[in-house]
Amino acid sequence: MPPLQDKDKLFDLLYNEAFRESSLSEFKLSTGQTSRFYINSKKVSLNAQGAFLIGEAIFEKIKSLPVAGVGGMTLGADPIATAVALVSYMKGKPISGFIVRKERKKHGTEQQIEGPMLPGAKLVVVEDVVTTGSSALQTISILRSEGHTILKVVALVDRLEGGGEKIVAEGVPFEALYTMDDFKKVLPPQ
Repeated sequence: MPPLQDKDKLFDLLYNEAFRESSLSEFKLSTGQTSRFYINSKKVSLNAQGAFLIGEAIFEKIKSLPVAGVGGMTLGADPIATAVALVSYMKGKPISGFIVRKERKKHGTEQQIEGPMLPGAKLVVVEDVVTTGSSALQTISILRSEGHTILKVVALVDRLEGGGEKIVAEGVPFEALYTMDDFKKVLPPQ
């Protein structure tokens, strides 16, 4: 049997460690909707091998862009941004990470964006799972209000529920490493 490619290893980790399926719509999503399928990507993005594979996969998608920073809305994007930043450094093309808070900090410098971003930076937004796209759209809005340019949004998984299309409608290219269809294809027959 040939060795698994890194993207296949990442999918295997996501499928076996993060993906859950039920015959009922019992999983409540962050959107408030319920679903038969749930992906808790943090089980992989906070795993040493998973973080490395995520960092490599996303770095490959953005390395040719003039990107100064990679990040997104806390908490789902945090380990992804860190993984990409570390891999980018290892590959000799350092890209800083950043974190966007849901609300502006109420003390200190009262920042909503944390990280070493210069004004007007060209950024890539990362997401763990995109459903409606609301988190990515909020992130894009916050970053644009601070004068940054968004080059692309990259997600680990697109649930194929319209979020990707909403991001593209905002004038931002969107790409996912996997879609919900990839997970459904390997479900055992019922």
